[in-house]
Amino acid sequence: MNQKTIPRFLIETDVLADHLITDSKTESYLIKLMKSGICFTSVLNASELFLLTDSQLELQRVNDVLYSIKVLGIHARYSLSVPKYKNRFNNLRDTLFYILADLNKLTIVSLKPDRFNNINVNSYHPEFIISQVF
Repeated sequence: MNQKTIPRFLIETDVLADHLITDSKTESYLIKLMKSGICFTSVLNASELFLLTDSQLELQRVNDVLYSIKVLGIHARYSLSVPKYKNRFNNLRDTLFYILADLNKLTIVSLKPDRFNNINVNSYHPEFIISQVF
């Protein structure tokens, strides 16, 4: 039996924020990605979204988005890979996000995918992925 593997995406904060500001009548990138694969994000991204909230309604909307996808924590073992990428990224946040994708074999989805281009992890704009699936 030939089984097709389901794509697994690590969703960057910019794509999540885009979903939160997209008109409810329009299908956001996140919704389209959820239809085509399994979507993950990290505790880093979740924290960034919570940091941007200014009202109870915004807080609830962020919670709703995070309950609809899988939120990954940052395991201590990820720190062992930091030296390998210390010259590749300008900050610890991007380094840990990349390592999380690498060690979990996830494709990064970002509105600025060039930030994460590297040999081990694929990084794409959501438009590219959607154009390949639909």
